[in-house]
Amino acid sequence: MKKLLIVPACLISAMLFAQKSNKFDFKLGTEYDLPRKTTDLAFVGNQKDGIVNLSLKKEELILVRFNPETLQKTTEQTIDLDATKNFNSEILADFNNGKYFWLHSDWDKSSETEVLYCDKVDIAKGRITDANTVLLKTTKISGTSVATGFYSMKTTDKYGFQYDAARKKMLVNYRLTPEFKNDKKNYDKIGFYVFDENMKKLWGGEFTMPYTEAVMDNLGYSVDADGNAYMLAKIYASDARKEVDKETGNPGYHFEILKFAKDSKTPVIIQIALDNYFIKQTSIAEDSQHELIVACTYSKKSKDSGTEGVFLAKLDPSGKLVGYKKGYYPFPAEELKKFESAKSRRKIDKDENYEAKNLVVRNVVIDSDGGIFLTCEEYQLIISYYTDSRGYSHRRVDSYYGDIIASKIDASGNFQWLRKIPKNQRGGLSRGTMSFKLISDASGYYFLYLDNLKNLNLAEDETPKAHVDGYGGQVMVTKIANDGTISKNLLFDTREEDIMIFPADFYKFNNNQFIGRAQLKKNIFQPLQITVKEGEVVSSK
Repeated sequence: MKKLLIVPACLISAMLFAQKSNKFDFKLGTEYDLPRKTTDLAFVGNQKDGIVNLSLKKEELILVRFNPETLQKTTEQTIDLDATKNFNSEILADFNNGKYFWLHSDWDKSSETEVLYCDKVDIAKGRITDANTVLLKTTKISGTSVATGFYSMKTTDKYGFQYDAARKKMLVNYRLTPEFKNDKKNYDKIGFYVFDENMKKLWGGEFTMPYTEAVMDNLGYSVDADGNAYMLAKIYASDARKEVDKETGNPGYHFEILKFAKDSKTPVIIQIALDNYFIKQTSIAEDSQHELIVACTYSKKSKDSGTEGVFLAKLDPSGKLVGYKKGYYPFPAEELKKFESAKSRRKIDKDENYEAKNLVVRNVVIDSDGGIFLTCEEYQLIISYYTDSRGYSHRRVDSYYGDIIASKIDASGNFQWLRKIPKNQRGGLSRGTMSFKLISDASGYYFLYLDNLKNLNLAEDETPKAHVDGYGGQVMVTKIANDGTISKNLLFDTREEDIMIFPADFYKFNNNQFIGRAQLKKNIFQPLQITVKEGEVVSSK
């Protein structure tokens, strides 16, 4: 008896739209399911080994492999693990050399020792080699306490992991449990360990911070191609942690980059100073030219301030922070007025020093010609409390991922253009289907995200309608060409389909493709590949 082939409606609509589009191709692969109570570890791949989904269940590593050309499922393998009894899965380290390493940790209570282990995963042959290699040992590490039963707890999120721009170096960082509970007395001790693409240790050590917890906030970490580690910190002027100095009206804080290197006993401290401007958000990352780029959103106002523009800087070979190109790049108000309400537009016109609210730096891309492309996203986490009808108090967390602000600065340092991509994504604590993914090619920049269908042809005097996380949405790709021209494409509509896309979890594949997964039900997925037809991709973040 012949079996009846049933094609999901979402796949049919995708196929139909693909036939109409001359800018993008996309492909859905074989449906596959993950067993119940499985921890999803990673979705990775390359042209040689194929696309692989890795997941954990108790003491088993499950590999589901797909053909990279057709996305059809080829094999499913289960690998028995020889990990420690109470292991915590950390990450699957994915280097550009096609090598994969599963990192897991454990706390040896008897010796009071934290241990980070590494297993090399041969995804082509479906096996573990070099199991339980010890990467580092230390004393008790701070993390997040989670319940594992009615009377049991464990600590997770102990380690941070960062790659350099070429994904050939990895930084592992952690924070030891504070010696004192009083922030005014405690000086953080932070571990920095740098490994190469074969997970061989280059150097490592633990450093005592130069400031107490009361005045120092650790904000981010990075590593460069030479294996130097960096930490970004916000330093307050005093234990009072005032944002504004009442006497001068200037910021009551400054930012610093702390550089840690092999054989060094103390970090090199580089201060970020912006002429008494208020720094709002800061990010550090190595670019493709192996320079450490600092991107700060800044404000001139001390109260209820937003973002006036972006300041760019880099570390020169001597370790000094210098302005990158022209340094300051204020946002033009005319572009910020687009896709705002009439009331907001009037406010922008009235306020000569208008500043955009709640912007976070997401991407800093250095183009092959030396130009800079930078994206910010409106982001806000709102925590509120309410009392129910029975008198019980509850905590509610809402997140908002709004408009994308994209800026282009040419190789001479001139501000070419700013463009706003309107969106209004709302949800809870987790990112879920919100935010976006960027890849770029020789012709421009492509943003993958979920949106409300009503925003497809939004007029510049209209505000974007909401996309609510977890309730379908439309898969969009918006392109900004090198000259600033914007075009928007609807790839497919999931409004009536039981399918979910997580755009920010997609990644670059084969130079000009987004690769990720579509979720059909709780544990059922399909690989999804989106191909940009124009040009050769030269950068991705």
